[in-house]
Amino acid sequence: MADLATITLTGRLGRDPEVKNVGDNSVTSFSLAVSGFKKDDVSWFNCEAWGKVGEIIAQYCSKGKQVGVGGTIKIDNWTDKDGNNRQTPKVNVREMTLLGSADESKQAQKQEVKSDDIPF
Repeated sequence: MADLATITLTGRLGRDPEVKNVGDNSVTSFSLAVSGFKKDDVSWFNCEAWGKVGEIIAQYCSKGKQVGVGGTIKIDNWTDKDGNNRQTPKVNVREMTLLGSADESKQAQKQEVKSDDIPF
């Protein structure tokens, strides 16, 4: 059996998806902010989705949109301008689920329930 590094995340897009054509295929890249249990505990994940999944993300998602993604972890190796070897983890998104919207979240935060508003 092959080793596998799978990941499932729920979070909000940190920027609008960017689509690039690579030969006969396309890749969509975006960042995903995943909140922790504490107020300022946020982890950022760089994500990429190839082909149809990426096209759907580009069409229906924008900054602030809440999504669930599943896929694998990929480590990109590169050398910086000073000659140092670097590694960057990236999520290769294989599936995506649309969740709440940024507008719904903002509306929920703005609404305040006062005792006068309660009908009983």
